[in-house]
Formats: sequence, C-alpha cells, structure tokens
Amino acid sequence: MTIQGTWLCSLMLLGSLGCAGPRPLLEEPAPAVAPEVIRADLHVHVTMREALGPLFQGEPGDGVLAGSHTERFVNQVDAAALRRAGVRLILATVWPPPATRPGRGALGEALHQLTELEAFTRRNPDFVLAHGAAEARRKLADGQLVLIPAVEGGEGIRRVEDVDLLYAAGARSITLVHFVDNPLADAADDQFGAVVGGLANGRDGGLTPLGADAVRRMIQLGILIDVAHASDRTIEEVLAIAGPAGAPLLYSHTGAGWAATRCLSTPLAQRIAAGGGLIGIGLFRSPFQEVPLSERWEGFQPGTCDDDVAHWLHYARQAGPEAVMLGSDFSSAILRARPGGACARGLRHTGDLPALFAALEAHGVARDTLDGSGERLLRLLETVERRADPSVSRSARNLPVPRDDLFLDRGEHSSGQ
Repeated sequence: MTIQGTWLCSLMLLGSLGCAGPRPLLEEPAPAVAPEVIRADLHVHVTMREALGPLFQGEPGDGVLAGSHTERFVNQVDAAALRRAGVRLILATVWPPPATRPGRGALGEALHQLTELEAFTRRNPDFVLAHGAAEARRKLADGQLVLIPAVEGGEGIRRVEDVDLLYAAGARSITLVHFVDNPLADAADDQFGAVVGGLANGRDGGLTPLGADAVRRMIQLGILIDVAHASDRTIEEVLAIAGPAGAPLLYSHTGAGWAATRCLSTPLAQRIAAGGGLIGIGLFRSPFQEVPLSERWEGFQPGTCDDDVAHWLHYARQAGPEAVMLGSDFSSAILRARPGGACARGLRHTGDLPALFAALEAHGVARDTLDGSGERLLRLLETVERRADPSVSRSARNLPVPRDDLFLDRGEHSSGQ
C-alpha cells in the first residue's frame, strides 16, 4: 500500500466527517485562571484547515468551533478559551499530509505548512510565533498566546541539510515519524489496528543511518526531538544518542500503553522523564485500548474524559507528575471523549479544558503542577538550546527558504541552497 493510500484509509477508519457552521464559540465561559498562570500544550494543530483543505472546516478566530465530540473535521481551538484555561504556550504542530501534494514534494509541503503557520499569526493577532525560549518568555510576559512551530513527521528529510531548511523555516520541534515508516525511522505498528498496520509498516527496526544523522543535527541546531508515534526501538536508539549529548526528548501526545502499540510504554516513559524530557497526554480515544479495571475508580465512565484523566494519572505515577502535561492534539481528526464522567459536555474543544483540569485536581494532581507546565516547557527549550552548536544554528538560520519553488523532494533545492 502506498503512503497516500494508507493515509486515506486511516481517514476512513476515523469515521464520518461531521459538519459545522458558524456558531457562538462558547455557551458558558468557564472562570478564568489567574492571568500570571502559564500552562502548556505540547501538541495543537491550529492550521489544520491548511493541511486538509476542504475536508476540514474553520480555524481559530473565524467563528467556527466544533459543537460536539463527533465533529472531528471542525476547528477545536479558541483563543479566549485557551486564556481562560491558562494555556498560553503551545507547540503549534503542522502536519504535511502526503495525499494533498499535487506537484509538491514532502519537504516542500512541510516548508509550505510552516509558511502557512506564519500567515495564520499575521491574520490572527490573538497568537504570536516564538522561535526560542527567550523570545517566548518575552511574549508571554506581554500577555500573548505563544506558538512554537513544530512539524509532525520527518518524511521530507532526505538528507541532513533538509533539517537545516526546516530550522530556517521556523521549526523548533520535529516528530521523527508519523503513521508509517519513513526514511528516518520505524514508526509504531498497528496505529490503526493490525490490518492497516501490517499493510502500512512492516519494518521492524529503529533509526536508519540518515535518521541517526538527523537526530544529531537536531541536537546541534537546538531542535526538540519528538518521539511520538515512533517504535520502541526507534525511541531507544534516539535515547542512546540524545542521552550522552544531554538533550532531553519530547513525547508530545500519548495515551497509556495498556494495549495500543501507538502509546508510550512505562519503561520508555521513565527513561524520557529521567533525562529531563516531557510527556504530553493526548485527548484521543483509541478503539484499540481500554483503561483496565485496576486503574478505574467508583463511577468511572469509559469513553469519557475519565479515560484521559486515567492516562494522565498513570504517567504521573510512573514517570513523575512534573514530566506530564497536556498534549491535546486538538484540531486533529481523532476520536475525542464523549459527554459524561468528569466532563459533562465531553471534550469538544479547548473550552472544555477547565473541566478536565478540575477532574485532574480532584484526583490528586496538584494545581501548582498544572500551573507550572509552561515553565517546564520553557526550561526544556532552554536546555535543548544550550546543547546546540551556535555556529551550526547560526548558519542554518541564515539559509534562504524557498517560498515559491516548493518542488524539493529528492533533495532538489533551488539555487542558493
């Protein structure tokens, strides 16, 4: 099966599209947290409309917001709701979808999506970009919602110099793999079940030689290395490179690995946390896993945000509460929590985050731990930046990034590259 076919098959497995039109953004605004609180989200797709085109409706600021957990192809991000929840520091993830690249290569699509993220912030003043910890701190101090650009999937990287181009275009975090194996590494199998997983993947491995070189280059540039979606062996091999270099890792969005191979195992979660890394809890429901009875409480309702709370508590116990924070995956075409349990309206959009945070507090997660997530992400960025080679990052920062000629597959860079 081709990558394009796998992607389309995956979308069909996600279910019906769902529809929405303009609507009031929030029915009952939740009480705002203190303005000085800075919480983080490690994985949000604010520009999914640019990635999926007519399949996806709306973006932050245009008056369209999912009204139900079933509306998976509708914008789920609202600036005012993020502020009320205290979430002001976000890894803004662009996804270069392989099936929507007529005439554009994988690297060109990633560069294009980063350009679209810049364009989004120009037309939506509620959000600003930051390309480093110091810049993020300044803009947070000014009360702004800060986006750190991230790329989900390194399939466009065909040579080490491509990492430099992504850095020059603004990327400060890169997820090595996504749904399928790519030139860098082996992805986790069975992300959409055994049948699709067996067709799409099949390589039982870790980093390729190019992948190992790309990881080293990311460390030299000060790019956060995100190992979400990667196979266990890939994560182990990345840890073997990043650990001695003193570079902590990110696992931006996961659910507890009780049954689904997509999710992060306890031993690897512990190793990532021990190295100073962070683990984001994705707000997705997997049809391939259930919270075991031993992890449930009286009144627990499967399929609701109780699942997400249980996943968070699982990693907080195993890896330490300071290593765990939100990695919502909002505005991704995923199954989200239905109404019930701790979240009366389910997890439709960012306006429902206060209910989730309240449930976490009710189950023993300290308010200070929730409120300190932004600071922990800033410290992670600072650590990664300190490990960078200034000469390498300076050289990459000065690269001209193609804006018009985006036919960059197979390393065919335009003049001046």
